Amino acid sequence: MVYFRPGSHLCRLCALLAVTGEIAVKSLYLLGSQRVYRALVAKLTEPQMIVNSETAETLFCRLLTLHGKGAKKSVRFYKAGLPVLDWIGAREFYMAAFWNHKLPSDDTHVERNFRLAEAAVVFMQADCEFRPWEMEAFQGHIIRRLNFPRPSFYAARELKNVERNDLKKIQYARFIGTVFTNDTGMTVYNTRDAVMKWNGMSEFKARQAIDALARLNTGLREVNAAILLGDSEDVAVRMLESFEKERRVEFRFDSIYQHIYFVPLSADGVRQLRLLLFPDWNAQLLSLMFAPEERSYNLGSFVYDAIVDGAYVLIFLDGDLPRLIRFRSGITPGRYRHEVLCFPHQVSLVKQMLGDQVDIRIIELGDIESALGMKGGTVFDS
Repeated sequence: MVYFRPGSHLCRLCALLAVTGEIAVKSLYLLGSQRVYRALVAKLTEPQMIVNSETAETLFCRLLTLHGKGAKKSVRFYKAGLPVLDWIGAREFYMAAFWNHKLPSDDTHVERNFRLAEAAVVFMQADCEFRPWEMEAFQGHIIRRLNFPRPSFYAARELKNVERNDLKKIQYARFIGTVFTNDTGMTVYNTRDAVMKWNGMSEFKARQAIDALARLNTGLREVNAAILLGDSEDVAVRMLESFEKERRVEFRFDSIYQHIYFVPLSADGVRQLRLLLFPDWNAQLLSLMFAPEERSYNLGSFVYDAIVDGAYVLIFLDGDLPRLIRFRSGITPGRYRHEVLCFPHQVSLVKQMLGDQVDIRIIELGDIESALGMKGGTVFDS
């Protein structure tokens, strides 16, 4: 017997599959303890009595099925288990999104579902709303302002289905979705463990269409920042190298978005993501860490945040790749000291990009969470 209750492992997994259709077995660690979730999945691929702890409804069925092999092996709903979606109000959405439970099995669709699932998990872990059936939908007719009680992640599918917008016409755009708060919006990409083949024109057009939707629905004038998810810092370095190979500068990824925040697919990455979604976090950090006379206020001859004891200092806690590149362009070896503030999980990336030209000062995640009054601690379930 398995109990279905709000906040349980089972409820979280069902809500995720309702949005993404499937998740790679190897990505279950993002939900929490991989051992726990693998055991849960194995149990639910056999007929079980499932009890709704709130309504006492029962369902005896095989809830999940495994699809594919190797790295493509995924967890999906078994058809007989779909009534469980009625318990969270998601069945209608799921059937419309996934062609009445007929998920494609070609590599392109599977890979996109995997990238969406990983993104949805980290936003769920970062306390974002990600369930479309619980969220107010975007529209393309009138100017209004949605209220976001908590950060809200909208998958690309939901944005493309908005009437009278150009996103549906754009091919080869790689964005997975967009996250909105009451004062900012960021387009989301997930490169996983490889450098994706970017189409600069497609991403440029997608950015314009997202800007138009944001102006109609959120009060934001533009969405000029992106979150780039990836397995490791090595992926971020290779991504930066790929940016520089773009022949048309206006279609470079770091030209399309002023800020690109690299967030690893890990527990530390989720905590970094919470920082990015915290209200006015950047201004608060600058005020906490530097005296007014030390700050640059973006008026320097190159990108840096402050001058402290003669050293030019950059805060890299947000993982902003374009700012790191612009800071690197202003380094003058042997003439001035340069310092980068980063979290422990970002050290490898900074060293690969800047080498020995800068001093690295490590800031603990917990210290920042405490200073800003954020909920800190372990993100993943044990």
